[in-house]
Amino acid sequence: MVGRLFTYVIKNDAGFAPNPFHGVLTLNCCKPDIRLEAQVGDWVAANTAADFPAGRGLLVYAMRVTDKKTMAEYDAWTRRELPEKIPPARSRHYAKRAGDSMYDFDANPPTRRRDGFHSPEDMDRDLRGYYTLLSEHIYYSGGSSVEVPEHLRPIIHKGRAHKWRPNEPYVEDFVAWIASEFEPNRLYGMPHGVPRSHEFARIGSRP
Repeated sequence: MVGRLFTYVIKNDAGFAPNPFHGVLTLNCCKPDIRLEAQVGDWVAANTAADFPAGRGLLVYAMRVTDKKTMAEYDAWTRRELPEKIPPARSRHYAKRAGDSMYDFDANPPTRRRDGFHSPEDMDRDLRGYYTLLSEHIYYSGGSSVEVPEHLRPIIHKGRAHKWRPNEPYVEDFVAWIASEFEPNRLYGMPHGVPRSHEFARIGSRP
């Protein structure tokens, strides 16, 4: 069984949500409803919005959820296992500055790490998602987003929120297509919003 396929429109692909760096793609901020609903084994994919330079409906990334943690568990895990996901005060490395582990759960209620990409106004929505989705099985094209075949176009989402029920007839074909055309866990393109001075980065493996 291949699981469900959640699709949505990504409006700001800056390497933060999702964060494809350091060997694990993570979705810890934005899309609270998907983070609540999706389970290990499900797929999450995002397509471009209408204002994307190459046009609407191109595939930015797809991931099979391989782990799901509460945001508090993710905070503890990044401290212990992957501190590169915690945004530092100053870093020359864009992949570190884009770290998505930006909420400190040592406090109750949690506090916002001031160096994260999201502002205080985003905090309530981020925390409403409660969970973090993690994947070590991803296809990421970023700013080099790719066309979806005609027979799979119905999975492309338009508008707000997300969908998964209408995608049910297409999940197996989608997974077969992406696995046949692309190598997993490879960064085919940098996030669209990355400044040119930081264009070179890689998913790499965990430190």
